[in-house]
Amino acid sequence: MNGHTMVLSQNVEYMLHVLERDIVHIEQTLSYLNDLRGLVIKRDEQNLGRLLEEIRNEAQEYSANEHHRRMIREQLARLFGCKTGELTLSVLRTRIDEPAKSAIAERQDRLRALTQRLQREYMTTAALLSDCARINSRLLKIVFDRSRTGPVCYDSQGTTARESDATFMSMRL
Repeated sequence: MNGHTMVLSQNVEYMLHVLERDIVHIEQTLSYLNDLRGLVIKRDEQNLGRLLEEIRNEAQEYSANEHHRRMIREQLARLFGCKTGELTLSVLRTRIDEPAKSAIAERQDRLRALTQRLQREYMTTAALLSDCARINSRLLKIVFDRSRTGPVCYDSQGTTARESDATFMSMRL
């Protein structure tokens, strides 16, 4: 094995580790989205705060993986004599031999499936949060605009005055 082949093989192996970390990260993100939906529905603010802190920590740790991927991609692009932006997993697969080719293909397929699932789960979570925001907005409007159902009165300066006798709720049994 010559030096070029050895460096190439080593970088492909590093890329496989980075892709494996990507898979774990997306699976963890899917779990976070599922937990987030459950905690929002249960209105569990304490555990929601913990989950959000855990997500923040995971994102900071994952940035190192992104840095490694960028560096490995640059090194592989140099080895193949192309621009970094031109080197994709599909291009890489055409330029390497088995068994690394199969390993890259397997991880690429797994990442593609997980990414599609992540998009669906993200849309579901966004829809839930949007519905919660809409319901909360309507409830707040009903509760706090209660006094605005009667005629609007203006004072001498042109501003509206709230009715002071409007009650939030009746205290009579």
